[in-house]
Amino acid sequence: MGAFEQWSQTNLGQGHYLLGYTLVLVNHNWPLLFAVGLSLWWGTWLYQAPSRARVCWFFGALLFGFAYEYTKHIAPTLHASLDTVLGAELLWLNLPAHLLVGPLAQGLIFVAMTFFLGQGLWLEAGMPGLARVVVQAKRESK
Repeated sequence: MGAFEQWSQTNLGQGHYLLGYTLVLVNHNWPLLFAVGLSLWWGTWLYQAPSRARVCWFFGALLFGFAYEYTKHIAPTLHASLDTVLGAELLWLNLPAHLLVGPLAQGLIFVAMTFFLGQGLWLEAGMPGLARVVVQAKRESK
């Protein structure tokens, strides 16, 4: 064990393990943590005063987090599964399936995310009156 590890274990106890795991977790998943933070922020604003712009910002942040997770974790697993399932018998389906799971799905997610973020920006900047239209429930008259 090195000098730093001995000092850390002596002075920090089990806290040095927790600190290390926290640093690795944040370094590994910062885009997802950013997307979750934005989703919570815009979700809170959306709940307090719903508007079209806030819905767009909220869904844009959710799609940003989903795009990150899809690219990092879901797509590689799907590619490996396709290689297993589409073995020697269905080899001709391998390339189209990989194109569907890889670039096509990632492109659709990116286009949807860009659309929602662009629509939110357009509603906030280009049409400020329309962005502030708050959805209200209809009151029944007696």
